[in-house]
Amino acid sequence: MENVLCRPDVIRQTLAQHGFRFDKRKGQNFLTAPWVPERMAALFSKGQAVLEIGPGFGALTAALAETCGSVTAVEKDKLLLPILRQNLSSCGNVTLVEGDALRLDLAFPGLTAVCANLPYSVTTPLLTRLMEHTRLDPVVVMVQREVARRLAARPATPEYGAITVFMALCARCSVLFDVGPDCFMPRPAVTSSVIRLDRIPRDARVPDALRIVKAAFAQRRKTLGNALSAGLALPRETVAERLEKAGIDPSARGETLSPEQFLMLAYHM
Repeated sequence: MENVLCRPDVIRQTLAQHGFRFDKRKGQNFLTAPWVPERMAALFSKGQAVLEIGPGFGALTAALAETCGSVTAVEKDKLLLPILRQNLSSCGNVTLVEGDALRLDLAFPGLTAVCANLPYSVTTPLLTRLMEHTRLDPVVVMVQREVARRLAARPATPEYGAITVFMALCARCSVLFDVGPDCFMPRPAVTSSVIRLDRIPRDARVPDALRIVKAAFAQRRKTLGNALSAGLALPRETVAERLEKAGIDPSARGETLSPEQFLMLAYHM
């Protein structure tokens, strides 16, 4: 079935009807390529109740409604809510929730997974919140391609950073496919990527490891020994001794350590 919510003429007519204008500050870019929401929705089944953040014009919401058991869509922009109610009026398994996903309790009863086209400006805090405060699995989201590369980066590469390690300690990250600027209205200046995060069992040392990660990457140019001494307020000799017990060279830099090494270091620190 054609997803009419991806048609530029339908988008323009509906927005004009409601007097809606795009706000660049809110990162509003509506999908115009039907294959994108179809491909994202195809990753889910009727047995899943999916959380969507920022449904926008509702193209992905409609695709998910056809594939999933139910969809709970959280929209912050009050001006989009009447448009969404109109566009999704025939979708009986969709629940619209007005609110800010960075403030709401996202652990809605019965939800099992996440699928969303995330606003670029809040991608990292939203993903962090989803990983820390929900058990939803999998998390399939569209993000800026550069962010996707950071999330899936390998140690000792320019993209590797604290957010990479954090995500690796929570989930396996797979970059599924890219989505070009021509797939949106208005056209963004960047290419997007759809990623999938599949949760892994959470190690009890993760909170301690994250404190170490934050200290290690706070001053990337410093050696690990000096960075952890400053970040954790520990004497350099103590840090050097504990690093050596973990089998890590104090003169190494944080970006060379794997997530598993940060977990090991949390055991010794």
